[in-house]
Amino acid sequence: MGGQAAGYAAADAVQALPLVSTFWGIVLFGEYRRSSRKTYTLLVGMLSMFVAAAGVLMASAGQRK
Repeated sequence: MGGQAAGYAAADAVQALPLVSTFWGIVLFGEYRRSSRKTYTLLVGMLSMFVAAAGVLMASAGQRK
């Protein structure tokens, strides 16, 4: 049972890898520096929806049998 739960946790963590790489691109590498306001609006929307989706996936992990 514990190994199966660890497998689900690892699978959920992999779902968040694009979020981490986008965050690194913004903070560490300045990929969106000097972009328009529309670009920042779309980026914030994308990140917030991604965080919500990852949260739903992690919340659903407790429901698995």
